[in-house]
Amino acid sequence: MISPDALPLGQVPQGPVTSYRCRVEDSWIDFNDHMNAMYYGIVVYQGQERFSTLIGMGADYTERTGLGKVVVQSTLGFEHEMRRGDDLEVRSWLLGVDDKRLHVLHEVFSITDGRRAAVSEQLDLHFDLASRRTCPMPPEQREYLNRFSHTQISGGLPAGIGRRVCGPSARDAAPGRI
Repeated sequence: MISPDALPLGQVPQGPVTSYRCRVEDSWIDFNDHMNAMYYGIVVYQGQERFSTLIGMGADYTERTGLGKVVVQSTLGFEHEMRRGDDLEVRSWLLGVDDKRLHVLHEVFSITDGRRAAVSEQLDLHFDLASRRTCPMPPEQREYLNRFSHTQISGGLPAGIGRRVCGPSARDAAPGRI
């Protein structure tokens, strides 16, 4: 049974689902006079929690089945700064799913100026809460997620999928190389 909190498949848009909205609070501002990186993670997490409910894998799913999902890999890239009082929203995508994995992307947009401020990509694993091990999803849940994902990406994919950190190599910083 799909959670009654899940977005009906007929209402899934081509493109992202808005999963969270908020305003940048004064306490989120750092000494550079913009939103501190820590709060982007919190905002993305709030979006992830609500998106989990929209895809039928929130608290109801966990309580009914004893199953859930855990994040095993996550990246967060910053594109534009957010300032005190800016309104923002998280737009969430289910990019793909298989028996045990969900590929999710969250975009943080400034409602104030319309620009994408950050993008977070993550890999979640389906998880049995009793055994504390990964496990396959129930077939009905996987089919729902496949259809949800297919509908979302049918209009095109968002920019920024598969980003990597490309900084200087540790070899470049080795002693004697300066």
